[in-house]
Amino acid sequence: METQVNHYEFINLQTGNVIAYASYPVDIDKAECLAKLERKKNELATIHRVNFELIYWQEHEHSIR
Repeated sequence: METQVNHYEFINLQTGNVIAYASYPVDIDKAECLAKLERKKNELATIHRVNFELIYWQEHEHSIR
Protein backbone atom coordinates (compact mmCIF):
# COMPACT_ATOMS: atom_id res chain seq x y z
CA MET A 1 0.00 0.00 0.00
CA GLU A 2 1.30 3.43 -0.93
CA THR A 3 1.77 6.03 1.81
CA GLN A 4 -0.28 9.21 1.39
CA VAL A 5 1.92 12.31 1.22
CA ASN A 6 1.49 16.06 0.93
CA HIS A 7 3.69 17.75 -1.64
CA TYR A 8 5.17 21.21 -1.15
CA GLU A 9 7.14 23.56 -3.37
CA PHE A 10 9.59 26.25 -2.30
CA ILE A 11 9.58 29.46 -4.31
CA ASN A 12 12.13 32.27 -4.57
CA LEU A 13 10.15 35.53 -4.27
CA GLN A 14 12.73 37.53 -6.25
CA THR A 15 12.55 35.33 -9.33
CA GLY A 16 9.23 33.52 -8.89
CA ASN A 17 11.01 30.24 -9.64
CA VAL A 18 10.38 26.99 -7.81
CA ILE A 19 13.73 26.06 -6.29
CA ALA A 20 12.83 22.82 -4.51
CA TYR A 21 10.12 20.30 -3.72
CA ALA A 22 9.47 18.31 -0.57
CA SER A 23 6.99 15.61 0.39
CA TYR A 24 5.91 14.59 3.88
CA PRO A 25 3.45 11.92 5.06
CA VAL A 26 -0.06 13.19 5.76
CA ASP A 27 -0.15 11.45 9.13
CA ILE A 28 2.71 13.39 10.77
CA ASP A 29 1.88 16.01 13.38
CA LYS A 30 1.14 19.46 11.91
CA ALA A 31 3.74 21.12 14.17
CA GLU A 32 6.37 18.59 13.06
CA CYS A 33 5.51 19.20 9.40
CA LEU A 34 5.79 22.98 9.85
CA ALA A 35 9.15 22.53 11.58
CA LYS A 36 10.43 20.41 8.69
CA LEU A 37 9.21 22.96 6.15
CA GLU A 38 10.94 25.81 8.00
CA ARG A 39 14.14 23.77 8.32
CA LYS A 40 14.08 23.10 4.57
CA LYS A 41 13.42 26.80 3.89
CA ASN A 42 16.47 27.81 5.96
CA GLU A 43 18.60 25.15 4.25
CA LEU A 44 17.58 26.44 0.82
CA ALA A 45 18.30 30.04 1.81
CA THR A 46 21.83 29.01 2.77
CA ILE A 47 22.39 26.97 -0.39
CA HIS A 48 21.05 29.67 -2.72
CA ARG A 49 22.58 32.51 -0.70
CA VAL A 50 19.36 34.49 -0.34
CA ASN A 51 17.59 35.87 2.71
CA PHE A 52 15.31 33.21 4.17
CA GLU A 53 12.43 35.72 4.05
CA LEU A 54 12.67 35.64 0.24
CA ILE A 55 11.68 31.98 0.14
CA TYR A 56 8.20 30.70 0.81
CA TRP A 57 6.55 27.33 0.56
CA GLN A 58 3.10 26.28 -0.54
CA GLU A 59 1.25 23.04 -1.08
CA HIS A 60 1.81 21.67 -4.54
CA GLU A 61 -0.99 19.85 -6.33
CA HIS A 62 0.52 16.75 -7.93
CA SER A 63 -1.95 16.05 -10.67
CA ILE A 64 -1.11 14.27 -13.90
CA ARG A 65 -2.36 16.21 -16.92
